[in-house]
Amino acid sequence: MGTLRKSDLVAAVAKASNGTRSSAEDALNSVLDTLRISLAKGDRIVLTGFGTFEVREVKERKVRPIRGGSAGKTITVPAHRRVGFSSGAELSAAVRSSRRPRS
Repeated sequence: MGTLRKSDLVAAVAKASNGTRSSAEDALNSVLDTLRISLAKGDRIVLTGFGTFEVREVKERKVRPIRGGSAGKTITVPAHRRVGFSSGAELSAAVRSSRRPRS
């Protein structure tokens, strides 16, 4: 398994669209900026077949660290917001069908 980076996505978009890397990078940056702005406003983003991005509220909770100087003591993790992703049916099916056997 490898790591797909932004530059790899730019190259793939440029190749698929028969365009330049510069135009592909501009297009990808526009999409990512739109996603970032929408999520910051609290919008839910649904990409049919791929998945859904949404902002989730996480409640304050108490935890006990398992390492460090404060191990065993309870600390409070404050309430916060985070981005959640739920995969769509087509993406889930593609990932399931591409499993490689363990060696």
